[in-house]
Amino acid sequence: MTQIFETREEWLQAAADALREPFRKRAGLSVPEVRIGVGWPSGGMRTRTGGQTWARAASADGVNEITVRVDIHDAVDVLSILGHELIHAALDCKGGHGKTFQRAFYLMGYVNDPKSHAVGEGLRTEYATLAASLGDYPSADGLAVAARKKKQTTRMIKCECPTCGFIFRTTAKWAEGRVLVCPDEQCRNIVDVYTQVEED
Repeated sequence: MTQIFETREEWLQAAADALREPFRKRAGLSVPEVRIGVGWPSGGMRTRTGGQTWARAASADGVNEITVRVDIHDAVDVLSILGHELIHAALDCKGGHGKTFQRAFYLMGYVNDPKSHAVGEGLRTEYATLAASLGDYPSADGLAVAARKKKQTTRMIKCECPTCGFIFRTTAKWAEGRVLVCPDEQCRNIVDVYTQVEED
């Protein structure tokens, strides 16, 4: 494949423009002007969040701001994240992942948990075709993050919800052999259990 765009931001902006018509036809959504950057979501690099969208009211010029996670390098995965975030932008972040979001999410061809960016086979094929038309995603594949780990020094084990970011600690006794869920009643997703922590 050839390189058409020099920066990821240009590539993402072109992708957003290309997705406007499918969003209108398939989900009845008007994708507004958006500003797209690459970086870490507000939860930082330890979260599993692939992207984040800010409401227009958060921007001085009233434009939705989207961040796509910097360590995602596969073009189809990037488009999957972008499409999810464009639904938020079209709804101006109203209603979270509620019924209105879910309707658009499934109409566009996403599957499983609406908080994810999992795509069905049809949408994956469409995104692969779009990625090919945009050329290589200008990604820094060599970006190294959090590669080194050390053993946790306390007896309390850290648990973090990859969905909402809720962090709590428990003993190894309670974590062993159990599936732990987020204590937040609004979330209740399965949490990540860390028996090791990253070095600073």
